[in-house]
Amino acid sequence: MSTPSARFAAAATQFTALLAAIPSNGWAVPSACEGWSVAEVVQHIVTTEADFLSQRATAVAAPADAAAIDVWPVVRAAMQATLDDTAVATTAFDGYFGPTTIEAVVDRFYTMDLIVHRWDIASALGLSEHSQLSASELAAVRSSIVGLEAFMRSPGLFGPELPLPADADEQTSLLAYIGRAVG
Repeated sequence: MSTPSARFAAAATQFTALLAAIPSNGWAVPSACEGWSVAEVVQHIVTTEADFLSQRATAVAAPADAAAIDVWPVVRAAMQATLDDTAVATTAFDGYFGPTTIEAVVDRFYTMDLIVHRWDIASALGLSEHSQLSASELAAVRSSIVGLEAFMRSPGLFGPELPLPADADEQTSLLAYIGRAVG
């Protein structure tokens, strides 16, 4: 049985592999996130995870002027340590949608964020080996958005649902649902 810790670890491993594949001239390339470059998507991942950890578990010790790619290993390790410590991971708090735990928020939002943004970056750079989402990743993203359809269309989150080609596969269908243009 997969746990929130294991699911985050898997998504973080895939995201880290993608970061290692980004060519030096790829950081300024526009991503699939409208208005964000590849570097800005990585900065978003690092910043949001570090902020969450600082608010709920532990401060992340990283130089403020460091590049996001250099801070990612620190943030990743801190998040994984938080999830691996059952006493911390199961800490309850009142979240945006009501009572929750640290591991539930990471599982529903931050793991999903790593999966979707991996696709955003990989597809923008033509890194097809990193843009193919597994069946378990597609299921994780789908389960993360169940019940949040109205909220997810808020500005700055997912875009409007896009039309599907007649021969759309599961990944294309999910990406279109969350406002990502494929192809």
